[in-house]
Amino acid sequence: MFNEADKSYPIELVAEFLGVNSRTLYYYEKFNLVCPLRRGKKRYYSKEDINWLEYVRELMYKHGMNLRSIIILIKRRDAVILDKCPEDVVLCFKNYLAKKEDNLNKSEEKNKNNK
Repeated sequence: MFNEADKSYPIELVAEFLGVNSRTLYYYEKFNLVCPLRRGKKRYYSKEDINWLEYVRELMYKHGMNLRSIIILIKRRDAVILDKCPEDVVLCFKNYLAKKEDNLNKSEEKNKNNK
C-alpha cells in the first residue's frame, strides 16, 4: 500500500490502512499519541508514525490496554512499552518523542514571539 519513494501519507490513506476513521486519528493526535507533519491544515503521517500507531492499536486490541494506560506509560517512558516492542517500533517511539518535543519547543518559541 505504501511505496518506498513516498515519505508521508495523507490522513485518509492512513485511516484506511489502520481500519479506523480520520476522527480516530485526530483523537490520537489530541492526546499526543502521534504528531503528524502538517502542511497547512492537512496532516501527513510518516512510516514511523504508522508503525507506532499499529503498535498502539495492538496494545489496545490484543493486550486490552486503554488509551489512558498507554498515555501514562508513554509519559513515564516506561520500560513495559520499550521492552515488549519490536526494535523498529522502539525506533518509531523514539522518533515520536523527538517530534513531540520539537513541536513543544516550536509552540513555546511561538508563544514567546507573540508576547
